[in-house]
Amino acid sequence: MSILTKIKTKLKSGTWYPFYNSFYEKEKIDPKMVLLESRSGRGLESNIFVILQELNKKEYEDYPVILAVRKGYESGVWEKLKHYGLKIDKMIPFGSISYYRYLSRAGFLINDSTFPGRFIKKEGQVYLNVWHGTPLKCMGRDNVDERYSMGNVMRNLLMSDYLLYPNRFMEEKMTGAYMLQNLYQGEIIHDSYPRNEIFFHSEQGEKLKKELGLQGKQITVYMPTFRGKADAVDSDSAVERVKEYLQTCDQLLRDDQVLLVKLHPFVGNALEFHSYRHIRRFPQVYDTYDILNMCDVLVTDYSSVMYDFANSGKRIILFAYDIEDYTGSRGMYEDIRQYPFPLVRTAEELVSLLDSPGDYLTREFREKYCTYETGEGVGRICRHVILGEKECRVSHMASNGLENVLIYAGDFQQNGITMSFLNLMKELDTNKYNYFISYRMNSLKDAPWRLDCLPKNANVYPIASEMNMDVFTGICQMLYLKFGIRSKRLGHAYDREWKKHFGDSDFKAVVHYNGYENYMISLIGHAPFRKIIWVHNDMEEELKEKKNPSRYVLQDAYSSYDQVAAVSRDIVRSVCRIGGRKDNITVIPNCQDYGGILLRAQEPVAFEKETRCTVSRDRLTEILDKKDIKFISIGRYSAEKRHDRLMEAFDRFWKEHKDSWLIIMGGAGNLYEEACRSAEKLSCADHIILIKTIRNPMPVLKKGNLFILSSDHEGLPVVLFEAGILGVPAIATDVSGSHCFMEDYGGVLVEPSVEGVYSGMLRFMEKEICPLTINCKENNKKSLELFYGLLKNSSN
Repeated sequence: MSILTKIKTKLKSGTWYPFYNSFYEKEKIDPKMVLLESRSGRGLESNIFVILQELNKKEYEDYPVILAVRKGYESGVWEKLKHYGLKIDKMIPFGSISYYRYLSRAGFLINDSTFPGRFIKKEGQVYLNVWHGTPLKCMGRDNVDERYSMGNVMRNLLMSDYLLYPNRFMEEKMTGAYMLQNLYQGEIIHDSYPRNEIFFHSEQGEKLKKELGLQGKQITVYMPTFRGKADAVDSDSAVERVKEYLQTCDQLLRDDQVLLVKLHPFVGNALEFHSYRHIRRFPQVYDTYDILNMCDVLVTDYSSVMYDFANSGKRIILFAYDIEDYTGSRGMYEDIRQYPFPLVRTAEELVSLLDSPGDYLTREFREKYCTYETGEGVGRICRHVILGEKECRVSHMASNGLENVLIYAGDFQQNGITMSFLNLMKELDTNKYNYFISYRMNSLKDAPWRLDCLPKNANVYPIASEMNMDVFTGICQMLYLKFGIRSKRLGHAYDREWKKHFGDSDFKAVVHYNGYENYMISLIGHAPFRKIIWVHNDMEEELKEKKNPSRYVLQDAYSSYDQVAAVSRDIVRSVCRIGGRKDNITVIPNCQDYGGILLRAQEPVAFEKETRCTVSRDRLTEILDKKDIKFISIGRYSAEKRHDRLMEAFDRFWKEHKDSWLIIMGGAGNLYEEACRSAEKLSCADHIILIKTIRNPMPVLKKGNLFILSSDHEGLPVVLFEAGILGVPAIATDVSGSHCFMEDYGGVLVEPSVEGVYSGMLRFMEKEICPLTINCKENNKKSLELFYGLLKNSSN
């Protein structure tokens, strides 16, 4: 595909949004313009709605208001504006060209969720985030399923000038879930949620009852959390279940009782209400919180609306008929069974409780979940943020006093780099620095399970989006990668990218541990902090074979980064030749989790869903338990590992030793199928076992008689450490990376050829190959001292 075809394809798909870069660079900020966005443009709700009401007052008449709304929601929003007599200066389609123009122009940005991944807050803009609810369900880092995809939420919160927290519980959970401590530099406003002020005006609720012809009736609102997924099967199931409950309620309710139902659109839009006598659809044109203020009882389950409604002092009933299933599939911060509200599981129980007397709310509950609610917050908030009158109670994010270090780890594929990174993280002293692990969300989209290797409490900082590209920047990028032609435009684009992802976050140093990926090497190269890049392989050989990353990118990185950390003496010469410098290179051997390796080796052999193998797990276990000779190799299925060489050498050996086996295990790499085809052509095919993506290869390695590394080049082979720790003898080809390692630890080197590997197998049979002698504790200690040395010498 030509570069012009690529550009046309990207423009047609809308992924480049080439106009946004121009808006960001050229549009002047209107210091009085206010851009409002509610639920990513899906209406005009709650906090944003009440803020708009405040902005319609005379003191803001000089502040033009722009409202972003998605296509399909405009008519409902216009109807609501008309009903409440509210004015806006312009409604713009969410995600449109005009949307990004105003996103670059507005002096004040107010959102209850997040702006898109390509958004960058400009110098001079003021961002107020009024997050849409107090979290009961686990969020961000606390929700394993969200950890890979939380990047855009995290960066939106971090770039906000003001975060609004109406209670202590919300502040604690949001701060922890998105790791704001030690990073967030704006102000935290401790004040009322704007939408909750209505609960302090019961007279307005009575007035609305009359307006709707409901005076003298007991009004109950049912607002459950949506269950299942947005597909037909789950939606149909949810609809049928809700229908069943509502039908029973309708039969049991009296004529002076009305149940108003507000369901998720996936369910609610599929329900017909005309057949019910006592149940009605939630009024459409009214704000949700006006209706809640009118009602006498709230029925919900796992929704944060209960925390808001508690400000009214009225009754709350939890209709949690599926609490065991729901809490088992979705992590929750607290057990609602401990809350001071009755919890029912049937429609009969629910209706019987509607007339029960009693104030279920406790002082402790209100103090925890309604801490700063006074009923007068929106005026103070708008004057504080927009008029600069500083009326709100504010605080700044607490810090533990340690400096921050950002480490880009890559995509966590099953390879030596990932293992080395995890070993380093286990050894690092978290009392020295705050470490934030970064990765690209797109690279984990199809395999989020890879993050399972991280500790649950690890600080993460996901990179939420790819490069904000335009046509001319794209051409500059191509010229740089292909021909090394550098331009100010491209450099400026990467400065902009850094600001997009990390804003004003402060780091002592930024570490590119992965060492690959053109985009990330260039991005970190433009970080306004000390920059360190790791080298895990002989990159000259990598460039010859894969041409990835670009030689020009590596050349600039190795020459401009403050420090280059090479994992082996063998690859220093290669780094020098690429970067033209030697003074910034430090040799830091990889750390080893020797205790973890020993423990993992005790586990049974296990195949995961993603594992592929030429034999079954049971057959593999059977072979491992035999007294036959078992040669083991571990390495990604890529050309430099030379599995073809290894299999040919084994084919010669097997013809003389039919009681021998070759087992090759690998994760990343795209040559697994080719390796299988090559194995099938050999006479020893039935004695070669190929495994792709096994999360714990240690039980297999432990049962091996000889470990063989047949590569053309290496960095610092982690697998040789692992073999040494498990006491498995090893041989390796005499190539860059392996040479110094085997020299240091008393290993045996063989010629990098079929004949050389075959001779190593024969030497093993002559008992000439012994396990390596490795003092991992001393090795780790030395590596850590060198790593801390790189950070210690840095200064912002």
